[in-house]
This record gives sequence, structure tokens and C-alpha cells, in this order.
Amino acid sequence: MKKSALALSYFMILLGVYLNSGHALGASEFALNATYKVDAVWATAYQAAVTLKNPTSVPTSSWTASFSMPQGYSLSPNAPPGIFTVNGQNVTIQNPSSGGIIPAGGSTTFTVLIVMPRSAPTVLNNLQAIANGSLTPPPPPPPPSIPVAPVLNPIQATSAQSYTVSWNNVSNATSYLLQQDTTSNFSNPQTVVQGNILSETFSNQPNGVYFYRVSAANASGNSPYSNIQSITVSQSPPPPPPPPPSSEGIEHSAWYIDWTSWFTGPPFVIPSGVNVLNVFVGTLAFGSDGKPTLDGFGNLTLPQLDAFTAYCAAQQPPIAVKVSIGGSGGMYDKCWDLLTPANVDAFAQGMADFCHAHRVAGVDFDYEEYASSEQESLVGMLIKQFKSIDPSLQASLCTNAGFGPNFPWQNVVQTILDAATIAPGNCAVDRLYIMSYYDPMQDEQNWILGWANWLESNYGFTPARVSVGIDDFDAQAYDPATFAAWAASMGFSTAHWAFDPARPK
Repeated sequence: MKKSALALSYFMILLGVYLNSGHALGASEFALNATYKVDAVWATAYQAAVTLKNPTSVPTSSWTASFSMPQGYSLSPNAPPGIFTVNGQNVTIQNPSSGGIIPAGGSTTFTVLIVMPRSAPTVLNNLQAIANGSLTPPPPPPPPSIPVAPVLNPIQATSAQSYTVSWNNVSNATSYLLQQDTTSNFSNPQTVVQGNILSETFSNQPNGVYFYRVSAANASGNSPYSNIQSITVSQSPPPPPPPPPSSEGIEHSAWYIDWTSWFTGPPFVIPSGVNVLNVFVGTLAFGSDGKPTLDGFGNLTLPQLDAFTAYCAAQQPPIAVKVSIGGSGGMYDKCWDLLTPANVDAFAQGMADFCHAHRVAGVDFDYEEYASSEQESLVGMLIKQFKSIDPSLQASLCTNAGFGPNFPWQNVVQTILDAATIAPGNCAVDRLYIMSYYDPMQDEQNWILGWANWLESNYGFTPARVSVGIDDFDAQAYDPATFAAWAASMGFSTAHWAFDPARPK
């Protein structure tokens, strides 16, 4: 009896150790701790990093995670099939064949890319994960109630032929539909904008009376129409537009990084084979006198900039110098927040005065904030007014390479170019820089051709006004010389990122 009792006690001790180690009898499944962090946001998409942590003392053999998306959201079509499964608004993620093991106390991380309505919340709902088992997706949420009618605000004129129509945010609404007519009974209504936005700016409207109404919508249906607001546009015929941009030739440019300690001279070290240098990077600013101007060029002082532009102008052949504003994150992107409808003209004048004072050939607009369509329109208006003050000054715009419905850049650029259009086929943007840095050359070339065809068809661009951005230092996906030769064969310009004489190729 004593031996039997001793054996039983020993068995119970071993069983306790086994259970405490995470090996519950008859159950190999256990929950994992699932968290996420949004690490990139664009106008109509965002990327989240999901981390699964194993809280037990045993490794997993497999894992499954799931989350749900709000109505109107969708998973990027580039998600690998077999790993990501979509059922309505529910997404299930099964570990890759070689990635099912999460060590005891360890973790694994994967990313998801979600397409969303413009400026919508960046969320993953009902995120959960389990080891060694499968998850039952949550039931779909009940359909939302049909939203109530929005309230249309009084229309605010921003100039003689431009104005902004806005309305209030409605609970449960996922998009809005704005209609325009020339009669108050809306006998021939036209839908002028639709999306998850709360305002729309109209520019260069012909003389006449315009009536507006708006409705809200979600998955359950549309609300009744709002109240009606109207505005009368009446002024003398506008002056003829300035001539089209003069910078039609092939441009071979480079971004000249201004924050390094070697920005001293003369003499200056400059790249070979270029006819334009963009000094990167500056900001919109208010001067000590309170007037709009440009500033923020890193360690570069204005006397150094003057010496640099004079040195480049003395080269044979001369090299033009532009300043680049925005981009690069932080305060540079946030400088666009200074723009308002009331100060666009003043900033355009301040930029032109800066260029004249420092012998700068123009401005490169590196817009990467993607804050709102209203801000994008202001950037386009700024470019247009800048060129109207002095058409000889050059104005370029930067965009990421990806082209098509899976990328948000085209809509952003379209809003800017529309606001910068002087007349059909005459856009104030002289050149579009396409930053083609990180993907295989065939992908980059296909995107550039998409951009070029779209720009030529809609805005009267020539191939020379399309500039292929080439990364000579960081890109591993292509040979820069081969890429530049292809650009030349297509009649495109080139823009090399980035020239740094302290950093050998």
C-alpha cells in the first residue's frame, strides 16, 4: 500500500508539471495574444503590423488569426491567396507552410494592407488568434440604419469664380453624394462628387447660378436630400491664360541634399550630365516680417544658396537650380498645413519673390502629406498662381511610382493637377517627377508608362515633361544605367536621387 501511494503521488506530480507547461490533456489549442500597430497611412489605404505573442511555455505547431473590417473597406488584392482568406468583411490569416512555429514566450509579426474610404479610421476590429486550431469568424454585424439627411452649409466663395460647398458629418454615413443643378427644382441634376468627404471646392466656374443638395449613404441605403444652397458666379470675362509651360526639353536633373556639412564653396562638387539641380529640402514659412516665403533648408544658409546658384549659372552649359519644398516627413510635410484659401495668393507671391531674389529657376512641389482633397486642391491652386505671376519660373510635382486603382497616388495627383489647370491641355505643372526607387525595373516601367499615357491624354503633357526618378544609391531592384537608357529611349526626362559628393556610388 505504501508503494502504491508513493507511485500515485509521483504520477500526480508529473501530471501537474505537464499541465502547467501548457499541455492540457485532450486540448492542444490555446489563445495567443494579438495586437496591431498602424505603421503607414495614405489617403485611401493603410498598412498595419499584427503581432502574435505566445504566452505559454510550449511552442505552437500552427496558428490562425482573424479580424473584421468596417463596411466599405477591403483587403488589398495583393494579399497572398491561401494565407489570407476573405469572407465578407471578415479576414482569416493562416500561417505560411514554413511559419507555424512560435517559440514559447516568443512572437511573430505579419502585415496587412487595407483599402479604405478617403480619410476613414484605420482600424482592425475583433482581432484574435489561436494556436494549433482554427477560428470561427464572428457573425456579420447587423446592417446600419439609413442615415438622416445632412445639413448643407452656406456656400463660401474663395474668389470671384471659386467656392467651397460643405456639409455636416452624419452618423452611420460611409459616403456622400453631392448634386448640382442650374434650377432650384433639380429638374436636371448632375452628381458632381461622391465619396467619404465633407466638402468640395469648385474653381474657374463659368458665370451663372448653381444650386446644390447632398445626401448621405451607407450599406442600407441613401438618406433624403439635404436643404438646398445656391451661389451666383458673375464677373467680367477672365484675361487670356498665360502661355503653356516653356520647359518642354528633356531634363536631366538630380536632387542635391542640402543638410550635409559639405555644402560649402565655391568651388562646389556637382554631378555630371545634368541641366537642373533641385536643392532638397525646404518648407513654406512666414518670414520675420510675417509675410509668406520659403525657408528651412537644413544647414544651408541663404548666402550659401546664392553662391551655389551663381556657381551653377556660370557653368558651361549653365545649370538651373530649383528649390524643393515638402516631402521627407516631419516638419517638411507639415508645412502644407500653413496653406489656407485666404493665403494661397500671398504664398505664391512670396515664392516668386524668393526665386527672383536668390536667382532660383523655380520650385519642386514634393507633396506627400495626403491630408485631404481640400489641401491637395490648395497645392494645385498655389502652383497655378505661382506660374501666373511669372510663367518663366519652373514648377514640378513629385509622386510615388505606383499607378492604377491599387495605389492612392493617382487620385492625389489628379486633384492637384485639376486645380493647377489653366485651360484644357494647359496645366501649370511643368514636369511630374515619378519616384521609381524600390521595385523591379519592369514594374517601374509599366507604372511610368501608365502615368505618361494618362498625363498626355488628360493634361497635354509631352514625354519630356514626364521625369523618371532613379535611385543610384539605395535601390537593389534594377541597374540605374539601364533604367536611364530606357527612359532616354522613350523620350522621358530623368531625375536622379540623390546626389551627395560625400557618398561615392
